[in-house]
Amino acid sequence: MVLEKEMDSSVAEASNHLGINLYKLLAKENTNVFFSPFSISTALAMLFCGTEDETAEEMRKVLGYEVANIKDEELKLCFQKLLEALDSNQESYTLNYANTVLSHKEFSVKEEYKSLLEAFFKALFQETDFINESEKAVKLVNEWVNEKTNNMIPKLLDSLDPSTVMIILNAVYFKGLWLHPFDERSTFLQYFYNKGDKEEYKQIDMMHLKEKFPYVEKESYKALELPYKGDDISMLILLPNSIDGLSELENSLSSTFIQDIKQSMLKRKVEVALPKFKLEYSKSLKEKFQSLGLNRVFNRGAHLNGINDSGELLVSEIIHKAVLVVNEEGSEAAAVTAVMVMMCALAFDPEFIVDHPFMFVIYNNKNNLILFMGRVDEL
Repeated sequence: MVLEKEMDSSVAEASNHLGINLYKLLAKENTNVFFSPFSISTALAMLFCGTEDETAEEMRKVLGYEVANIKDEELKLCFQKLLEALDSNQESYTLNYANTVLSHKEFSVKEEYKSLLEAFFKALFQETDFINESEKAVKLVNEWVNEKTNNMIPKLLDSLDPSTVMIILNAVYFKGLWLHPFDERSTFLQYFYNKGDKEEYKQIDMMHLKEKFPYVEKESYKALELPYKGDDISMLILLPNSIDGLSELENSLSSTFIQDIKQSMLKRKVEVALPKFKLEYSKSLKEKFQSLGLNRVFNRGAHLNGINDSGELLVSEIIHKAVLVVNEEGSEAAAVTAVMVMMCALAFDPEFIVDHPFMFVIYNNKNNLILFMGRVDEL
């Protein structure tokens, strides 16, 4: 049973549980990674509200509801509370999210499911002709995504599988200014050791700043928190001590790593050198979710009877796309997730020089919800 005051933090716990598990799978590909656990969790929570039986059972485990001890009847309320908490954000940063469900005009979505998503997830429902006007449907999706991500993600879909009957979309957009901005005059070229290899160095724009920040030195890594204006959202950077130590650090992470690190942080004056960078990441997540144990929802016999009684629905694809820009002023990030449903068919001033692969999260420090997370392997 989740108490009302804990509702948003229990969703954060579930979302972070999924986020870390997904991150570890994506990180194995040894490339740059950037995604929004919050966006993926929200889109899949909307899907979960239409599942039953063994399909719901699998989703409960993978989406972290069991770990966070969220009962089915509490889930929609928990998300409602979380989304309300995010809505009450301040004027000093922008954090927008949007949910929509697009369905084929001849596919009947249960009224009860519609009402639930509209009431608790503020979702909008739209109908269009997926079969005879599939290009128009793709254009609708891409225009919605472009608008909701402030033009950061102009395109999500190229085409539509003719069996598609419904698309569940979540978009999230964040723009924050650093509480302590970097001075552009202190940005200069410096080496970054791509892939943690001394031979693979590259000159990149490195921003510099000396300021008091929450900071901690652990046995194998250092962590620094860079707050955005408005006091709610921060970027937490984890920098391995050895230039090729990122994989080892990632393997050691638990889903409560933010809380664990925060407990040991102290404010210290730190010499910071951080790359200016942009990440773009696009991924089909179906296989990753199957690796995490989500299988039934992708196969014939998926119990999606809360959405429609045909008994012939399954999820064909989960697509995620995310973009991040980090510069002297702050950060801008956007992500979108689409779930496609178809018929079967210290004493001195420490230095924090980010010149080799690192990982980071952008999170809400009131409830520890990870909004975005990623790793930079090469620039």
